[in-house]
Amino acid sequence: MNKHRMPFIIFFALLTAMLLIVSSVGAAPKDGPVVSLSTAQDKYGAGQDVLITVTISNPTQHSVRMLKWFTPSDGVEEPLFEVKVDGEPVSYTGAIYKRPAATGNDYITLKAGESVTYPVNLGDYYELAVSGQYEVSYKVASYILFSEKGNGFKSRDTLSSEPISIKVDGRTAKGKPTPTPTPPPGGNTLFKACTTAQQNTLNSARNQAKIYASDSENYLFGINSGTQRYLEWFGVFATSRHDTVKSHFTSLSDAWDNAVVTFNCGCKKPYYAYVYPNQPYNIYLCKVFWTATMTGTDSKAGTLIHEMSHFYVVASTDDYVYGQAGARELADKYPDDAIMNADNHEYFAENNPSLP
Repeated sequence: MNKHRMPFIIFFALLTAMLLIVSSVGAAPKDGPVVSLSTAQDKYGAGQDVLITVTISNPTQHSVRMLKWFTPSDGVEEPLFEVKVDGEPVSYTGAIYKRPAATGNDYITLKAGESVTYPVNLGDYYELAVSGQYEVSYKVASYILFSEKGNGFKSRDTLSSEPISIKVDGRTAKGKPTPTPTPPPGGNTLFKACTTAQQNTLNSARNQAKIYASDSENYLFGINSGTQRYLEWFGVFATSRHDTVKSHFTSLSDAWDNAVVTFNCGCKKPYYAYVYPNQPYNIYLCKVFWTATMTGTDSKAGTLIHEMSHFYVVASTDDYVYGQAGARELADKYPDDAIMNADNHEYFAENNPSLP
């Protein structure tokens, strides 16, 4: 090597390293909200509420927005936390909702430097039956977490916290499911807080949900490649995904035919409906449900398909997106998520507009 070039090479290498260090040190933090957890004590007895404080802060120089469904602003309405006991995952026992598509009114705004704090009783929403060391993190993800317009479905935006560790003595879970009675042939329908007119409507909706589930099951067993209808709601055809969706609709059809379903009409929230996924087969109907048509897009019968799919013993679906536009985009870009999204199951069953 030319000895006169050596000092230049060394100088260039040092300069490059210095630039990299400066670039790394000067990199701006994520331009959005941050979340942290705290607790007043590190051990909770079996008779004590496990109280967690959630603080969401805006460290930026501008206002930021966040979908309030993924905050405890109206109570916990999503599985906001990742909870483990001695390294093992803990089940979420709170409610899962079918909502209309998000609008700007569904977002909270934090001004520059502003923080909000929410108390959460963890035992109201997670199974804390086992005594042990619990690790709790705030961990949410959504395609529309920071804007109702989404991010072009590039990926799900996320917000998470550092974990906190607490020792918890096991306790009986709130909302622990009661044993499901053995269903009589043909199933049965029970009602709570429902008027006679509402009961008649729900009987009709259940009958139509049976038809939706059975027709969808038969359709899926009759195809072995991607049809227009399948591609629209579940994305590019793959045998493993097709088998998953078939199994979901077999379970849905069986549940509507045979399960003892309890409809509760007492919900006053501006949603369609909700369930506790570990409590089959109790379905809570909310305000928007009663304004929906019996069949068609976002119908009463379709809502029942959506909600039934959430139960762990049926299909254990999630709510990655709401609305037909979001469901189509999900199928197109993330078929693995589409086959686990409740609205995609509903829209496939409703098949409106009709696709072959």
